[in-house]
Amino acid sequence: MEDKKIAHINIDMQKEQTIKEHIEKVAKLAAGFCADYRIENLDAQDYAYQTGLAHDIGKYSDAFQQKIRGKHEIMTDHSTAGAKEMQKLRMPAGAFAVAGHHGGLPNGWDLTNSNLLERIKNREIEPYSCYENEIKIKKITEPALEPFEEGFFTRMLFSALVDGDFLDTEDFMAQGSVDRGNYETAGMLYQKVLEYIKPWRTITEQTPVLNKIRTEILEQCLSEGKGKRGCYSLTVPTGGGKTISSLAFALQHAVQNNMKRIIYVIPYTSIIEQNVQVFQNILGKENVLAHYCTGLLESGKQDDEVYSKIYEKHKLSIENWDAPVIVTTNVQFFESLYSNKVSKCRKLHNIANSVIIFDEVQMIPLHVMLPCVKAVQMLLKSYQVSVVLCTATQPAIEKWLKPYFVKEICHNHIEIFRKLKRTEIKELGDVTEQDLLQKINAQNQVLVIVNTKAEAHKLYDMSEEEGRFHLSTYMTPSDRKKTLDIIRRKLIQGETCRVVSTSLVEAGVDIDFPVVFREKSGLDSIIQAAGRCNREGKRNAKESIVWVFALGEIPQMLGKNIAITDETFDKYGVYDGLEPVKYYFETLQSLDINLLDTNNIVESFDKGLNGIKMPFKEIAKVFHMIDSDTRMLIIPVDKEACQLVEKLQYKIDNQESFKSIIQELGVYSVNLYENEYKNMLQDGNSYEILDGIAVLQNLYMYSGDKGLVYEKTDGAMII
Repeated sequence: MEDKKIAHINIDMQKEQTIKEHIEKVAKLAAGFCADYRIENLDAQDYAYQTGLAHDIGKYSDAFQQKIRGKHEIMTDHSTAGAKEMQKLRMPAGAFAVAGHHGGLPNGWDLTNSNLLERIKNREIEPYSCYENEIKIKKITEPALEPFEEGFFTRMLFSALVDGDFLDTEDFMAQGSVDRGNYETAGMLYQKVLEYIKPWRTITEQTPVLNKIRTEILEQCLSEGKGKRGCYSLTVPTGGGKTISSLAFALQHAVQNNMKRIIYVIPYTSIIEQNVQVFQNILGKENVLAHYCTGLLESGKQDDEVYSKIYEKHKLSIENWDAPVIVTTNVQFFESLYSNKVSKCRKLHNIANSVIIFDEVQMIPLHVMLPCVKAVQMLLKSYQVSVVLCTATQPAIEKWLKPYFVKEICHNHIEIFRKLKRTEIKELGDVTEQDLLQKINAQNQVLVIVNTKAEAHKLYDMSEEEGRFHLSTYMTPSDRKKTLDIIRRKLIQGETCRVVSTSLVEAGVDIDFPVVFREKSGLDSIIQAAGRCNREGKRNAKESIVWVFALGEIPQMLGKNIAITDETFDKYGVYDGLEPVKYYFETLQSLDINLLDTNNIVESFDKGLNGIKMPFKEIAKVFHMIDSDTRMLIIPVDKEACQLVEKLQYKIDNQESFKSIIQELGVYSVNLYENEYKNMLQDGNSYEILDGIAVLQNLYMYSGDKGLVYEKTDGAMII
């Protein structure tokens, strides 16, 4: 019947979904997603329900009905209508969410005609008032929130609305055939962890000392996991087994407090592979989702049908993080929390009522420290999360989290640090490349960590060929994984193994060298480097040396860190120890407070940004965990990579298709800074396939052992 108001048509199955049916289902889903929100003096569930009812009332217009029935091709605006009704009811968070549920959260006010206030006041839209015959939207009074908190709630509401909208639309169009959810519960996963750690908990006189200490840490995690929701820290030296212990804490805690999922946040994409593999071995591949900026790890791309199904399911879970265990990066986590885009914000509601583990928390970049901590405060205050700050270097972050008390899980961590001292960190001073190479080549097994990719390439080329390896982010994740597997095997077998690497090996990469050379950097990096030396404690600490050396010019971005490292060493005479580390971080964080929020993200909500109120769109543009934007360069090194590139070219007009293909291409890509990316294009060494995504054309520039190799000279690229 022509007078039936429809929201969607499934042409293949000749089915129609009415607007009333759609918006009521979306309202119910959005309300359910907000069940764990605890905003004082606000019924967040009812608020989300009313927002869901309002989101598509613009589809009641005759213009939209004519368009969806194929009677004209004119584009219609169906989002502004619901935003108008929300604004009339003085529900601004709902107005923002409805206005942005397709195009992203707009600014509240600016000089363009696309901001929320202009749209509501001046945009002419088709009459839609007949919605009142079927839908009644109730006013929910919003409490007076501080601007930052109001903005945060708006994003979380927006997330619940857009995920509900996508899920109901998907369900109607696929008629329930999409395989989502149905994961194992936290209780089931906790039992798997208990089974896995069972052999560790049987201590005898023959148990190695290191294993006894790891078990002691594990038992404290299981005990403290029974505590209430809140903010915890786990300060454990490198090699103390904190990856498994923190997972045990999180699952125990989730079961105890009826929480939904575990979110493991890691500083670098380069170490996701290792942690994901550990978690999947314990909990099952299907229960652990790996998600980083441009990629999805290979959960099951093999020919095996079961693994293929897991991979397809994980591609869906990336959209909204409905899996029970998420492993992601600082970049993905925090940039999503400050985004205005539908695709990035859709998952945010599933952060609520979760245990969030920040691994190597000291790696949060200084220039975004305040907005990152502010976001954590909001999650602790109103979204039922528990937070675990995992570190081997005890940064002085607690002061920024006030009024939240940070409870240490490992009560005797000072004593454990003393017991787990497995290296001596010594000063080597200024060296030339030739001096350093002489020392490297004198070792059978050695790790050298330098500050730049260019220096890593250079030293690798100059090293003796026997048993030499290179690691950097100029290698694809796939090649890094292969190289690390070979390195571990050679180390175990006692074969010659000399590795030159950038800092990517420092944050949690499980390798064990008898001697390490570390170019001078921040104190935290030096201590992390020491964690790759005598990791298993099988050698005498005094014979396991980490040499700190200075080589050439100091990179500008490390200037402050190195200066404070030198100051700390001058004061204490040593690099390691809890007191020097505490002094280092306190000094670093006592710098000008503007250096902890260089783009004034927090202040922009409180005071506005360039005259813009509620500047969702503007903040999304300027909030970056990494100072310089990076671009994706695909390296088509094998048949599968080439096939994926070909698929991407043919499906370039289908957004949903190419997003999943790009995720698969993540393991065949490297990230380049913008100037590097442009130079590659200008010199014809690559060609752009999508905005910000290029394909390497000159394959001679890439090798599996060194990754991407080029030098920039007068604007030119030289192999």
